[in-house]
Amino acid sequence: MLRLTLLGALLASFACVACAAKEVKGQAIRPIAIADVNPEESCVSNSTHCTCLQHTHKKLMKVPNTNPQMCVLDPVEYESHKCSCPGNALCERLEFSCEKLETFGDFNELGQVACTEVIDATCFGVGQPEPCSTHVNVFVDGTLAGCVRNIPVDSNVDEAYGYGDGKAQNVENVEFDRINIRLIETTVNKDLHMCMIYGNWKEGLANHASSQDIREVRSKISAGFPLYFEIRDDPGDQYYNDGTTEISTFHRYWAKYSDGFCLGPLLGDGSGFRAEFYDIKFIHGLNVQTYNEATGGIDNLAAWTFADHQPASDLLPDGRADGDESVVVEFRPTCSC
Repeated sequence: MLRLTLLGALLASFACVACAAKEVKGQAIRPIAIADVNPEESCVSNSTHCTCLQHTHKKLMKVPNTNPQMCVLDPVEYESHKCSCPGNALCERLEFSCEKLETFGDFNELGQVACTEVIDATCFGVGQPEPCSTHVNVFVDGTLAGCVRNIPVDSNVDEAYGYGDGKAQNVENVEFDRINIRLIETTVNKDLHMCMIYGNWKEGLANHASSQDIREVRSKISAGFPLYFEIRDDPGDQYYNDGTTEISTFHRYWAKYSDGFCLGPLLGDGSGFRAEFYDIKFIHGLNVQTYNEATGGIDNLAAWTFADHQPASDLLPDGRADGDESVVVEFRPTCSC
């Protein structure tokens, strides 16, 4: 006998089977449109987007004058898309309030199954991808560190970095001996950018001017699309593979100074990107920054230290990396937190 399993029911609701949409977070459902992705390299599954596949489904229909209420499958097959990982296209996830039919038990020999109508259910679907560059979920070594509100600037990434005199002048809440991560949105075109600021030269000059310690960081940034260096602090540092899908850097600086770089534009369509920092020397960890809409300033959202995640014997006495530590950060754009 035919059997509508729980998985089938979930897939049906995901494809909006027998769903009458009331609301999609304040807007009507948009027609489905997809963007090409490389299934060999891209597998997206987050709160706003997913890789998807085209498929067909059938809707449930009520059988009149049955008690208990019975349903049958409409013989007409409908084309749609469903999230699949891996998939061959990029789709946007949609969550909305709906009315739908829910089944119980097995289909009988007449092809009927017991069902009931759920008035205010939650349905999921897929729709047209739209660039989302206002927020990013940041994962450190696979664990969500926080959802960042990207720093909005008009058109120039340097508004959020302030490169001058060989260093970042905009060091609001930048932590000393940390890899400070800033995500930036250029509002004129909705592009996403990322800046790394290594250390804080103001604190360095004030408290560590005589230090002979050399800080070192190597990085490798990868994505499914070309990446470009936008700010090189400083140009004399080592930057490799500009304009490719995997770029790398090497920065070496005194404690009393700082270093860093910016890259972009990054896709805000949910495809995400990844940064690996390695061969790290004399640095405590990461500092993820976010934009404060209330104050218009830059706040610190999440701190991550090697001392909290590695044995003390592997680190310097004060918990800083001794030269062979690494950490992986993943970035997944989203439309809201």
